Formats: sequence, structure tokens, C-alpha cells
Amino acid sequence: MTQHHETSANYERVLFTLGRYRVAVYKDDLQWLFQQRVTVKTCAGARLRNLGYCTTRNALLRFQHKFLGVSSPEIVALPETFKAGGWN
Repeated sequence: MTQHHETSANYERVLFTLGRYRVAVYKDDLQWLFQQRVTVKTCAGARLRNLGYCTTRNALLRFQHKFLGVSSPEIVALPETFKAGGWN
């Protein structure tokens, strides 16, 4: 079952996962989220922590470089700026 809270392991607006990190769309369709899984699985599932809120691809790339050290093709393929409604 998908969830509507952006730190849920089953959040419905996840774009992709990069190991312990993931990129999702904020629930109000305003920006991307860069998140990190911070707990082990419990009965409620893994929880994620928001590390950053980004409206540009370059901002997402900065977070990715800070935490992963490399660029992923998934982030590079995103539009230069966030566009509402483009997540699904």
C-alpha cells in the first residue's frame, strides 16, 4: 500500500532509489526531495530523512555528490528545473 507521507518507505511519489538514498516529489508538487533511509525495517517499514528540498537539477546533483560522491544517470536525466505534475 502506498503512503502519502514523504518520509514513509512506501511513499507514492518516489522517482528512484540510489542505495540508501532516494529522490521523490514533495507532496504539494513543489519540488524534489533528496532523502536518506535512516532506520532498519520495523513493522511500520523503513523511515527516511529529508536531506534537501530542490527545485533545480543542479541542487539535486550537489546533494548526491555530497552523500554519494558521484552523479547518477537518473538525476542527470531530470529536467533542469522542477515542473509540477511531472513526477508520474
